[in-house]
Amino acid sequence: MRVTGNMLVNNLKQDLSYNLRRLQKIEKQITNGKKINKPSDDPIGLVDCIRLTSRLEENRLYQGNVKDAKSLLSTTDEALGTLGNALNSVYELTIQGANSTLSEEDLLTIKDEVDQIIEEVKVIANTTFGDKYIFGGTNTTQPPYDGTTPWNDNVDPINYEISRGIVIPVNITAQEVFKEKGLLESLQNISQHLADGDVTSLGGSDLADLQENIEQVLTCRSQTGARVNRLDLTMTRLEEQEINFETLLSDVQGVDIAEAAVKLQVQQDVYNSALAVGARIIQPSLIDYLK
Repeated sequence: MRVTGNMLVNNLKQDLSYNLRRLQKIEKQITNGKKINKPSDDPIGLVDCIRLTSRLEENRLYQGNVKDAKSLLSTTDEALGTLGNALNSVYELTIQGANSTLSEEDLLTIKDEVDQIIEEVKVIANTTFGDKYIFGGTNTTQPPYDGTTPWNDNVDPINYEISRGIVIPVNITAQEVFKEKGLLESLQNISQHLADGDVTSLGGSDLADLQENIEQVLTCRSQTGARVNRLDLTMTRLEEQEINFETLLSDVQGVDIAEAAVKLQVQQDVYNSALAVGARIIQPSLIDYLK
């Protein structure tokens, strides 16, 4: 086969173009830090990158759910803590009121204090997290207690998915805190018995009912704390998984800068050598052929 000058020029142009593409590929890898910039770079590695990226996004979604759940439970815990303090104050006032030596005026003064605490308890029942009522079950748009009966609540849990296939309830309902032991009714009975001077009921059934409600609030707060602890453990696991996924993704997609720099220098040398060889083979006539 006869080798013509045009053939030499075309072959040289193809080889130079190939070398330039390789040079550009390495330069791009160094610039953006990624070994895979298009599917043809590494089809198998691309599949791994997509899978790992998906897992990372899923992991971060779960972390967001855990953070939201913890914030909601923290608000619930604060409300229950305030409620517990209020009930303890009423307990002390009830013991004072059960003293048969107190005058009617003294009992009415204690009643006024109890009534103020009752109003605060109603406010606690309508505690919100953002624009959501935390004790309303899944009915988060209406205040659970508006002074009427029945309450505007339900017993349905609010569930957050914190890992694949794993959900956790993040709310305590008004039924559990206020209604199960008749909290408001117990407080209102105490207020009425103080007004009536019924020290027998104050020292007997009223204290017993109030103690049950205090214990119920403590139980609810214990449940809240247990859920927060679980969420803390889940967050630790998710953060560790995130680090592992990022490491794996970096191994598949990331560029070893030192190695890439060496490849870049080698490819530059190859390209320069190709230019030099082409110039020797074609010499002055190369420009004429390129025209």
